[in-house]
Amino acid sequence: MKLKSLFLSAGILLAGILASCSSDDPEVIVYEAGMTSFGFYVEDNKGLIVQDYEVSPVTQTNITVLLPEEVDKSKLVARFTVTDNDVVKVGDVVQQSGVTANDFTVPVDYFVSEGTTNVKYTVTIGKAPAYVWTALPPVTGDSAVSLVMKVSPDGTPYIAYKMERETSADEALGVLALKDGTWSSLGKVSEGRVGSYMDMAFNAAGMPTVSYVDYTNKISQQASVKVLNGSTWSFVGGATATTNKVSYHTINYLNDNKLMLLATYDAKDNVLARRELSVNTFENGTWTNNTTIPGRASDLVAYLQVSETLGDVLYLGVYNAVSPNSISVYKYANNNWTTLLDKWSDEKATAISLRDFDIAVNQQGDVYVAFSDNSNDGAEKSRVIKVDAETKQVTPVGNPITAATGSSLKFDLALSPLGVPYLFYRNETNFPTVVSLDKDTQDWTTPLVLEANEANDLHLGFAPDGKAYLVFTKSRKIFSYKYDAPGQ
Repeated sequence: MKLKSLFLSAGILLAGILASCSSDDPEVIVYEAGMTSFGFYVEDNKGLIVQDYEVSPVTQTNITVLLPEEVDKSKLVARFTVTDNDVVKVGDVVQQSGVTANDFTVPVDYFVSEGTTNVKYTVTIGKAPAYVWTALPPVTGDSAVSLVMKVSPDGTPYIAYKMERETSADEALGVLALKDGTWSSLGKVSEGRVGSYMDMAFNAAGMPTVSYVDYTNKISQQASVKVLNGSTWSFVGGATATTNKVSYHTINYLNDNKLMLLATYDAKDNVLARRELSVNTFENGTWTNNTTIPGRASDLVAYLQVSETLGDVLYLGVYNAVSPNSISVYKYANNNWTTLLDKWSDEKATAISLRDFDIAVNQQGDVYVAFSDNSNDGAEKSRVIKVDAETKQVTPVGNPITAATGSSLKFDLALSPLGVPYLFYRNETNFPTVVSLDKDTQDWTTPLVLEANEANDLHLGFAPDGKAYLVFTKSRKIFSYKYDAPGQ
């Protein structure tokens, strides 16, 4: 509040001073109430928003904040600043900045008061412009036989790829990073020929770690793992990460001291059954090889396994390539394996395609699984199911999707930071196509065909701030798109 003296006319004031050295003039208290800033911050709304939204300074009593459509507006916590000594209420509830949640599905009136002064601020949540897919500059310096793309914790996309060369012996592993809108090479990782399947994960420093099958190892097609240290690629635990030949594999960190490589053991040396799932763990400076998942049969052929981590918990999805083919999902936490889905297939299906398979995990630990089967009246279609983390119940996500089938099947599944499933797939004409799950209809959005060209090696990933990147090849040239606000 402010104090303001009542001034008399100069003549009267002068007379008063002459008559007495003291003044009993009354003072009027002027109360100042006002909101100076308002916003929603990730720190106060974890899991609800992925970037900060601020209006500062507040210059009018109608405040509009634009948020993405998928944000749950029913329990947002606002952070605000007001002038000194103000009390802020919504209805009869005193508001605490950064603490009190309100339902913003309708406009919310904030009353800022000091003494006898009250100011009403009406906060309305508007719809932010929908993100759009925009083509990035293509990779011009090289071409790829196959690739994988992952987005680091700091939001940088990386591509690990098998280089296309005239002779297979020269088809080494390379890595690219998107820097300032351009794909830049991080050098050649392997000394020579690698397999067509590779994977990537990031350590606590955000540095990429790549796993690959190396034909130049002492035993051809032993897996190797390297991490980027500055500008140098260094082996993790020596030149080989497996004891013998492997094929399909996935890699992920549980923490900076524990790295897991889940691989299909492809040797005939009787250490494991051929094509059994092998668990290899790098911890305390060494690899522990060829352990197995309790309860998983040795003759359950592991195919197209993929993994995701949530904190220090690893989730593993495996396509079981034995008749009848099926899907298994496992969880690894506190050094123990738990089976979330055991040899599952839809009761209406007679076959699950072995051409592609993927999983994604939300913040609650529910596992989404993408695959293609013929449960839809005998017609092969791409599908997504959700495995509940607590009940282990399976529920369909949206309706089956008409997409490429047979040997043309290719897709990649990802969840936005707010938990919205996105599927990047080849449509019936093999064109790159994207859909997401509409929160209102709980079905897939209208398919967005990015371009009328045949695409291969499809990969999709989200950055923590909600931006996304997708990568694919056309005639073995690498192309990519960014998902962001218009004009960004």
